[in-house]
Amino acid sequence: MHKSKIILFLLVFFTAYSAQSQGFEGALYLGANFSQVDGDQLGGYNKLGLNAGFAISRRLKKQDNWKLSFEMLYSQKGAKKVIDPDVGGPTLTLNYHYVEIPVLARYTWNEFVFYGGPSFGINVFNERDDNGFTSEEENLLSTEWALHLGGTYYLTERFGFDLRHSYSLVSVRDFPIVVNSPTWFGRAGWYNRLFTIAIRYNFGA
Repeated sequence: MHKSKIILFLLVFFTAYSAQSQGFEGALYLGANFSQVDGDQLGGYNKLGLNAGFAISRRLKKQDNWKLSFEMLYSQKGAKKVIDPDVGGPTLTLNYHYVEIPVLARYTWNEFVFYGGPSFGINVFNERDDNGFTSEEENLLSTEWALHLGGTYYLTERFGFDLRHSYSLVSVRDFPIVVNSPTWFGRAGWYNRLFTIAIRYNFGA
């Protein structure tokens, strides 16, 4: 199935599901990604990108602190090489754009909400800017499985500030492995790693 058809199906599904379901809460999410790619020989969360979307959630039991949440997000990931102006050198920017669906367990404690869970993402656009020469990233996979961990501090009942860390569970690039590439727990490959700072506005039930 073509990527655009998959995304359209997911949008229709989420809209219909949230509209017809009773007891569900909605939320809007808008933030900034600070990302890098483990395994690309670059370091630092230097790539800035957009992270925006919406969520629906529901309590697992009445008056329970636990909720199950489904999100649909547009997330710009990748990496950027920072050049010392006194030294110079070639530039490199990796632009990876995803539509992703995190499924999160959320726990409320006073004004704080802590959450975590996996997500499935579809790469809708990618570009490699290598010293001014642009091309598609070679052998970047069309899908991504990732893990999200984070928390929200609510200033009011509906408005809160959110901090999230996301990391690819499997390599996002099918390419020969560089032996000395950075890895997490000894894993080889390329992995999106990012922090997201965002605002969240709840509405609905």
